[in-house]
Amino acid sequence: MKGSKILDFIFGYESSEEKFRQSRVGTAGKNFSDTLIGGIGNAYAKKILRNPISRFFTSMNHKLAITPLRTYGIALLTFGLTTLLINFADYYFRALPTSPAPELIIGVVFAILALPLILINAPTAEFLQKNPVTDVIFFEIFCLHRVRQSGTDEGRSSVVLEWICPITVGIAIATLGFFLPLVAVLGVIAGIIFVMLAISSPEFSFMSTIFFLPLIPLFPAPSILLSALVGVTMISFLSKVLLGKRLFHFEQYDAIIILFMLFTLISGMFNKGFESFESSLILIILSSAYFLASNIIVNRRLADNAVNLIIASSVPTSIYGIITYFQNPILAEWIDISFKDNIRSRAVATFGNPNIFAVFLIISTLFSLGFAIDDGRKKSRIVYIFTFLLNGTALALTWTRGAWIAVILAVFAYIIILSRRAPKLLLLPALAIPALLYLIPESFITRLMSIFNLGDSSISYRLSIWRSSLRMFADRLFIGVGVGDSAFNEEFMKYAEEGVSSPHHSHNLFIEIGCELGIFALLLFAFLLISRVRHRATYARYVKSSSVKSLCTVSGAVLFALLAFGMTDYIWYNSSMCFLFWIVFGLGSATLRISKNEYDEMSLSQTGDSSMYSANSNIYISTNE
Repeated sequence: MKGSKILDFIFGYESSEEKFRQSRVGTAGKNFSDTLIGGIGNAYAKKILRNPISRFFTSMNHKLAITPLRTYGIALLTFGLTTLLINFADYYFRALPTSPAPELIIGVVFAILALPLILINAPTAEFLQKNPVTDVIFFEIFCLHRVRQSGTDEGRSSVVLEWICPITVGIAIATLGFFLPLVAVLGVIAGIIFVMLAISSPEFSFMSTIFFLPLIPLFPAPSILLSALVGVTMISFLSKVLLGKRLFHFEQYDAIIILFMLFTLISGMFNKGFESFESSLILIILSSAYFLASNIIVNRRLADNAVNLIIASSVPTSIYGIITYFQNPILAEWIDISFKDNIRSRAVATFGNPNIFAVFLIISTLFSLGFAIDDGRKKSRIVYIFTFLLNGTALALTWTRGAWIAVILAVFAYIIILSRRAPKLLLLPALAIPALLYLIPESFITRLMSIFNLGDSSISYRLSIWRSSLRMFADRLFIGVGVGDSAFNEEFMKYAEEGVSSPHHSHNLFIEIGCELGIFALLLFAFLLISRVRHRATYARYVKSSSVKSLCTVSGAVLFALLAFGMTDYIWYNSSMCFLFWIVFGLGSATLRISKNEYDEMSLSQTGDSSMYSANSNIYISTNE
């Protein structure tokens, strides 16, 4: 029977999860791992709802939703014209040497955008919901909370509300933008609006963060900005859970990740001062993206939304990366010495680093390929084939060998996992390899094969860093050296081999986790990956007939590719890519849970309400929101 226990540990996710649910941790004698957590009782819920802050956000969101679009148009037009007037007057009367071009452009853009809005007198939410295009964009894709129309307040409208208030607001913002940086003022206003919408719908901020992720590196302090977006989404989601308007699924993963966060915090607190502590907090917040993805994605529609937004954001990013590749001069700092004659540049797009860009492209390329292969998406297959080719081209131009190999391995793994007919499915790519070798430029083949050349400058550099990092890891085994590149660099120089300059990281995900966080965090991360393998193996019978079968499989292939690339580079070095890693991991958990739910409903022939897994969970779980 000992052998069966070993097999149960490897493949028996369900049985171990049941034992995990029966464990008692915490207070009040409650099971720590209830299957579903939602609501803390009517009395507490009402108390929270009566909170002044909660009432303020609820009231403001409602007022913003029922305000006519014409009112916003008047405010925008006033702001645009006032901005133009103030800056023109300042330019001519003060005889400035240069014109305030950015401010003038902003004024013109806002004035033009305001014109069509002035012609629409319908309430904002009502108009957006009735228009097929805006309804799909805002409510279906970005998951804004739908507003139910219950009467109108047109009879109470007045000249003050319709004209004086928006004009006053427009003039005030334009005036403030004259004394302060106008872009910063507009950014603060946009941030306030975003927070208000996020409080209303955590799904909205979750999907928006995914879609605009490639733009975040362009902002100052991108790590802090992304952490703030994730934090706002998490606060919104947890508040909904407390009020019983969302459900939180607690699994083995959650306990492992929470312990991983704990060791991250310990390393940040007891190493290298405040900078390490700040980096540990950022890593903890980004890791919490797993909980968002795992719990917000409750059905195929939301899963498709998240992935499609990643793919959609990759299109302009890849195009920009390809264009700048041919326009920019050689990026000497990113080109190996032995390849300076063959590589003119490396695509970086908005990320400023080809290896970071490669992580993003691994995810978008494999998801595009998975959706292109999926038989259920025949009408849109050509779109996914296009995005696959586009992202694949951009990935090739990053000249990142580790990413190329990771994608190749993931494609074969995806084909093997997808069907029992793996030998037949592998026949086509096997036959295509000779043709690809003929069509692919020789420089790409040379670059790819150079990974086996230990004399290559990049390979020898990594080997040296790995040896030094492992010695450092052995000396700081329990709590690591601290979190962040500064903590790593400071300690690494004590172990660096001759001729190796201070690197930002160890160029290996697993070594970096051990060095920064210690052995316990590394073991927890390894156990997390083992749990995913057990989960996928146990739930294979559910996935087989699930509507998210393809997405579940390709998310596993994407995770495999990221880990494979993580063997040659530290894929969490960039906050955006760390965030995406946990999104992919959470997506895998969500699709497995969806598969199990669909299987249970099919087995029990339940044709009644399955509202907790509905596409618009915020409406079906609670009609009072």
